[in-house]
Amino acid sequence: MSAPLVIPYFIPHQGCPHQCVFCNQSIITGRRGRIDLDEIETLIQEYLSFKGQRRRVEFAFFGGNFLGLPRERQIDLLDRVKPWVDRGAIQSIRCSTRPDTVSRETLDLVQPYGLDLVELGVQSMDNRVLEQAERGHTREDTLAAVRVLRERKMKIGVQVMVGLPGDTRASVLETAGVLAGLKPDLARIYPLLVLAGSKLARWYASGAYLPLSLEQAVVQVKAMLEIFNGAGVPVIRMGLQAGEMMEDPGQMLAGPWHPAFGHLVHSALMLDRACNAVDTLIREGRGAGSIQLRVHPKSLSRLQGNKKGNFEKLAARYPGLVLGFSTDASLAPDEITAAFA
Repeated sequence: MSAPLVIPYFIPHQGCPHQCVFCNQSIITGRRGRIDLDEIETLIQEYLSFKGQRRRVEFAFFGGNFLGLPRERQIDLLDRVKPWVDRGAIQSIRCSTRPDTVSRETLDLVQPYGLDLVELGVQSMDNRVLEQAERGHTREDTLAAVRVLRERKMKIGVQVMVGLPGDTRASVLETAGVLAGLKPDLARIYPLLVLAGSKLARWYASGAYLPLSLEQAVVQVKAMLEIFNGAGVPVIRMGLQAGEMMEDPGQMLAGPWHPAFGHLVHSALMLDRACNAVDTLIREGRGAGSIQLRVHPKSLSRLQGNKKGNFEKLAARYPGLVLGFSTDASLAPDEITAAFA
């Protein structure tokens, strides 16, 4: 079944009790100023016009702390979407929110409107890291939120970051392990960027904070991806979406930004798998000289890597071998096989 059509509506920084050290939602979302409720109707009509063959449509409130909004504000927003749910044009509503705003009372308000998926802005499961990021919530708040959402049989998403102040590779992997063990329905992973107007920007300017390099971020996110994959948790996004503001050095000051960050991560993972396949074949020693690597057609670009960089890395690692590459539609996505030619 094809992925649903998601209609994203951003409420930058709305409902947030304060600004975390890394946050500047107006840059991330490309929106500034107050919310215009009339935009929702126009947005829905625009997205439905290119629904295509997709059977499911979801409306998403992103960019702020939805369940932290005043009750009247939540109702105003949901009232604009519910008629579309009632007539079957939209099948469900989702929102992103802080873990510490999830409660039975807040869910009592939103569930009747068809809101059935809550994405938690977890960021980290290390209380020390959360404190340095001035999140204002704890690991325990996330665990409590998951319990309440499970009790209500609602779907759960988790959003996490790499490169937070005080974070380490070990704490990043622990975060992924704990969250994967909770079996959320989906996950998103974001490398931390230094955005103008944030407290982190001042720390960066003074030398108090050093962002991850692009290579470091790819390595850490790849490790997290493997943990989530191993638990059967789909990671639906890695890295922020491209936009004009993200390409503006006056707005995005530093950090591991790349417009195709997710592709870099998948390519790095595919390179690992290719090396493992070749190493296994060499150890078995059933042939010599030329090796053929095969992947599913949809995974060929991941095997190639960014600007075919994986081919160059494989050639450098195995200078005595002739490596060939081909596709095989019978393989599973991201599966790779190696055989002597």
